Formats: sequence, structure tokens, C-alpha cells
Amino acid sequence: MRQLKYPYIKEAFTLTGKARFAIYFFCSLLIIAVIVLVQKRNAHDGRQNSAIEEEYHREAPRDWRQNINEEYRLRAEQIVASMDRSTLAAQVLLASVEGRDSVPEMTRQLLSQIPVGGIIFYGHNRSSTVEQTKSFIEELTLCIAGISVPPFIAVDQEGGRVMRFREGIILPAPLSYWEKLLETNRAVLLNTNRYEEFQAAMEAVFVAIENDAAAAGRELRNTGVTWNLAPVAETLMAQNQGVLKDRSYGPYPVFVAGAASAFIRGMHSGGVAGTLKHFPGNSAEDPHLDQAVLDVSEKELEKLMDTFAETIYRENPAAVMLSHVIIPLWDSKPCSLSPIAVKRLRDMGFTGIIMADDYFMAAVETPVDICAVEALAVGVDMIIVWPQYLIKAHNAILKAIDTETLTEARIREAAERIVYQKIRYDIMR
Repeated sequence: MRQLKYPYIKEAFTLTGKARFAIYFFCSLLIIAVIVLVQKRNAHDGRQNSAIEEEYHREAPRDWRQNINEEYRLRAEQIVASMDRSTLAAQVLLASVEGRDSVPEMTRQLLSQIPVGGIIFYGHNRSSTVEQTKSFIEELTLCIAGISVPPFIAVDQEGGRVMRFREGIILPAPLSYWEKLLETNRAVLLNTNRYEEFQAAMEAVFVAIENDAAAAGRELRNTGVTWNLAPVAETLMAQNQGVLKDRSYGPYPVFVAGAASAFIRGMHSGGVAGTLKHFPGNSAEDPHLDQAVLDVSEKELEKLMDTFAETIYRENPAAVMLSHVIIPLWDSKPCSLSPIAVKRLRDMGFTGIIMADDYFMAAVETPVDICAVEALAVGVDMIIVWPQYLIKAHNAILKAIDTETLTEARIREAAERIVYQKIRYDIMR
């Protein structure tokens, strides 16, 4: 009986081996099919769930010089070469002024003595009519000694609650564009199979943003404004929503980058320089009221900076404004005084003006004149100064050059970037 069993057992094992091979082969095909399907699904869903990674995997400019107009650069270099130290030190200052319908005598004397590179308007400078504002700007410009290098005239005209001029075209709050998109496309957004449809809806909103910004830009330029300190390019998130609120274009990075790019394009077509802010971001603390700290990982920080990198890549904006937030991952300094922040921005291929947010905030305890010198030394190009600190800041820069705390070459570099943008936006030739 045993001898009769062995052949059957051997045959059974043989059949089992063949069956096992067939099963293995079938399972392998099934696994491959599943992997292919998952990869296809992930590629599609990734655009919805990880769109920031999908959209930003572009090769950054390999050579920063591709963003430079050589004719403008040489002209800026010639103009700055003719400046003495006092004029150089003035060119890197963006000063606020007193007055509104007419220029006070003290302001007139101050601007004649220190021909600043730019004048920033705040709410207290706003006249009751556009014509009065235009006349006031023309009068201010004529106060600048050496009118061959006229000043930038700058405002914060973001839209919504941050609008220095409220006559004429009123820009909506940036967040309202995202809210309107959600309101009309929520079902599309929630369905990952309809991402292309949602992307088309976003593109339509970007066109609207660009058109709104272009119309506002033309109106600003007609008034005499040449530089808009907007848009906010920060993605709205838990850490900053209490501070930014409706000043951000929303919580979706791809939309924020597209919206910021559209705003820059619109302002540019209207003849007004734009500014991305506040690099690399804000924290939960309002820098106007308290020291601001953003304690995040490198990965989280990269995500915050992605919207800036993408907009710089697309639009080559005139300026980027540094925030006062402290990032422990980098150093213990506010980003507006941090060499690391400046380097990270330049590493993105940015060639324009790096400016600091207003140092007259609670987030920065250092006096403005000291901040001006420290900021310029680490690579910041332009400093906002209130009228009561203008002489002190100007003198501090001159003293720093004399004592070699600052090199004259560094100030010339900053001034060249500023004059370059003035040529680019036809403020001077």
C-alpha cells in the first residue's frame, strides 16, 4: 500500500508545484497592475492633495543674469557711479512724510537735504481728491535735490482693509477671490477626478485678479504712485491667520502663487512696481505689537517659501519685503536683519530690491538707525524710515561707511538695484 501511495504523493506534489507557479505568476501580474493603478491615481490625486509639490517642481533659473536687462543695468551703474556718499546713503531710504494737501516747510527742507530713494504714503497723507493727491506728489518729487534721480512713490494698496487710497477703483480683499472660487466650485474641488476643471476655474480667477490689479495700477500711476508694496504672498495657515486674516489669498499654496503672480502682472502692466511680502512668512504674533517667532521645521519652512519662489520664477517682481519674524531654525535675528533670510531669497534667483518691513514696530527692539546699518550690511537694499528718524538714519549710514562697518561697494550695489527698477518702470531714463 505504501508503494501505491508514493506515486500519487509525488504527482500531487508536482501538481501543487505547477499550481503554485501559476498562482505566483497570476499574483505578480495582479501586483504590477495594482502598482500601475495606484501610481496613476496618486499622480492625479497628488495634484489635489499635494499640488504644491506638483506645481513647484520646476527648474529654478540657473543663471540670475537672465532676469537682468543689460542696458538697464549699465545705465543704473553709470548713474550710481556719479553719486557721492551722501546721495548714496539717501538712495537706500524709503521715507514717510508729513503733510497731505501741501508740503510742510520742514518736509521740504528735509527732502532737499536728504534726497531719498523713495517716499512712502500712509493714510494721513491721503488727500480728499485724486487731483489734490497728484498735486501733492508732484510737489514732493520737486523737493528732492538732484531731480535726475526721482524718488519712488510707494503705497500699500493690497485691497480690502489695507488700502491707502480709497478714491476711484477699490480692490477687493485678497481672500475674497478664494472664497468666491470656493463658493462656485466647491463640488469640483472636493472631487479629485475633476482637478482639471478646478484648475480652469482658478485660471479664470487669476485673469480677474490681473485685470483688477491692472486697472488699479493705471489709476495709481496716473496719480503719481510708482510702487505698490503688495501683494501678500503668504499662504494662510494656523500660525498666521490671526495676523493676516483676509490679506492672504487663501490656504491653498498653488492658488496663492497664481494669485500673487497675477497681481504682480496686473500692476506691472499698469506701470507700477510690485512687492511680494512678507518673506518668508508671519507667525501667530502680530509684529506691530510684539516679538514674532515662527518655530517650524525645514520642510514646513520650505513650504512657506514655495509661493515666493514660484512667483519670483514666474514674474521677476521689483521687490520682496522681509518680515520681522524670528526663525529659530535659521538664527535668533528677525528676518529683516538676518543674512540667512537674504541669502535664501537670493538663492531663489531673485535679483530685485530686498526691503525690510517698517522697523518702527514692537517686533524689533533695536533703534531704527542701528537697524538701517545692520540690515544694509547683511544685504537688505532699502529701509523704511519715519521723518523723525530720517536724519539719524542717514547719518548712521554715512558714519558706518566712514568707519568701514559698511562698505561703500555694498551701498552702491543696493543703490544700483533701486535705480535699475526706476529705469525699468520708466521713472527715469
